[in-house]
Amino acid sequence: MLRDLRQSVGLLYARWCFRNDREPQQPLTDFFRRSRKILVLLPQGNKEAALAGTTLNKLWDMLKNMHLTVVTTGIRPTLLSDSLQSEVILLKNVDVNKFFIPRKTVLQRVLAQSYDVAVDLNLDFILHAAYICKASRAPVRVAAMRQHGETFFNVQLNLDRTASPQVVYEKFVECLGMF
Repeated sequence: MLRDLRQSVGLLYARWCFRNDREPQQPLTDFFRRSRKILVLLPQGNKEAALAGTTLNKLWDMLKNMHLTVVTTGIRPTLLSDSLQSEVILLKNVDVNKFFIPRKTVLQRVLAQSYDVAVDLNLDFILHAAYICKASRAPVRVAAMRQHGETFFNVQLNLDRTASPQVVYEKFVECLGMF
């Protein structure tokens, strides 16, 4: 219960931080293929992060010409984070405050570059990951459709959440591959 209250306060703070942001209209065709710098937030948990990273790695033909910044909470490497063209930022518990907002030191590391696309691979709403995506100022921010998503993402994929995580990630990657 206290965790939910802290997350609610963090969500209110995040909405207040981004209250003046207006999304310009833009075409969504080929936004992934045209990208040169992509921010990828791997899911929490080693198993989910490995599964998502392996699945996203199936787009290697598109990804090999892009610079990836991978934000992960897991200590185990994934195929995606082991790529030569990726920069890995390890997010530790101390990097997120008690209201689930990332600290400035993390944001400075992530925001040292600009990004064309930010992709949050968490299937559930994780406030610090959503906050990092929005703070990246990437023109296209992609995530699975979820509660509070409209505040942080301008492209939400409606995926079948009753399927296994592997199937959901494969559909996620399939949708990204269309763009």
